[in-house]
Amino acid sequence: MGLFDSKTDPTSARYDALMEELGELKTAVTELKGERAATSKIRDMEREYADTKRQLTDLQIEFDKEKEKHAREKREVEHLVGLERKRSEFEREAAVTEAKVAVREENLSAEQKRFEDQMKFITTRFEKEIDQSKELMMEILARLPKVEALMRLQSNGSTKEPVGVE
Repeated sequence: MGLFDSKTDPTSARYDALMEELGELKTAVTELKGERAATSKIRDMEREYADTKRQLTDLQIEFDKEKEKHAREKREVEHLVGLERKRSEFEREAAVTEAKVAVREENLSAEQKRFEDQMKFITTRFEKEIDQSKELMMEILARLPKVEALMRLQSNGSTKEPVGVE
């Protein structure tokens, strides 16, 4: 006997039970389809979660690389700033030293000129004093008629000294 036989009475209890069972099966199929859709959705969400987690890991790696790159650039800049500071300090010290040397050279030149002028003045003054002493001695000797000074050349012939008085 078939399910849809002409002899089947649609009002029969068996038909009602089958229809009820068919409804339950439809509900079960619908539930299973929902579960399957939910399972499919869960798999999609798990894939999306794994993709998102991989993207997060990639972004963290990229972030760490950028962070390290920034730190390296910062260290390089700090190093360059330190080198520039040392160079400027060296240049400043060299300029100070050069200025001191220039001042010392100027002072030395001025002192040498002053020394030469002073020596010239002392030499001139000394020569005048000697000339005046000679003139004074000559005048004194000229005014003393009874005194004669004899001069004798020394053996080297460079200086004269009085030998005696008569």
